[in-house]
Amino acid sequence: MFRTWPGAVNQPAKGYTLSFSGDTTLSGANHLWPYPPAGLSEAALSEAEAFFRAHRATWSVVYLEPLFPQASELLRRCGYTLRWDAPLLVWEGPPPPTPQNGEAVVVRATTPQHLAAVRGVMEEAFLSGEDVSRRVVRNEHLDDPEVAHYLVYAGPEPVTYGTVVRHEGMAGVWNVGTRCGFRRRGYATLLMTTLLRDLAALGCTTSILMASPSGEPLYLQLGFRPIGRLRYMGPPDDLTCWWGYGRSQRD
Repeated sequence: MFRTWPGAVNQPAKGYTLSFSGDTTLSGANHLWPYPPAGLSEAALSEAEAFFRAHRATWSVVYLEPLFPQASELLRRCGYTLRWDAPLLVWEGPPPPTPQNGEAVVVRATTPQHLAAVRGVMEEAFLSGEDVSRRVVRNEHLDDPEVAHYLVYAGPEPVTYGTVVRHEGMAGVWNVGTRCGFRRRGYATLLMTTLLRDLAALGCTTSILMASPSGEPLYLQLGFRPIGRLRYMGPPDDLTCWWGYGRSQRD
């Protein structure tokens, strides 16, 4: 999703990709993403610093433990610090049963009005601005068979949403969130069981997601299992990088 935002710039290299989302402030969406462990090196970090300095953007190195066992040591030695980390979970069918909830209904967004409701829930659930929500939830997704935005309505109120992106038989579940006044009522469970059922009907029986601390118990209860932790490491000083003093100059 991040790499297809309007204004995004993606620069592939040997063993890693540099991605700028188009928003200079989103350190999680602007990243160096290594592929094999050898793709993360001091040379790759220097290239990333120059790339993001040119865009004047905050950014992170993103990698999955335990696939990159030496990454944390290398990054700490170079002055990088942990921004955050979260468990990466995988679900491999069959779908769990859908709970009964007489006051709620789940719909897949099929109209611009649905997308506007998705953006509204996103902005309240994650305290994101309209500029971000309009990049993540775009009208062209209505014609994209690989992207689906789901909404839970409690009566007339849109209360919960989540996004699914399919790719080569797998799916990523993103940004499951519920508005503050509607949490702990089973709406996220209803949404997740519905979208997992839909994915299974499409022959997609493997899904992954990055869990928040509050959401992880729900996903484990639904049958997801942990496969590692996704770590986001930030450079020593983003402002210093902006103004042209890379790591080699600081050392």
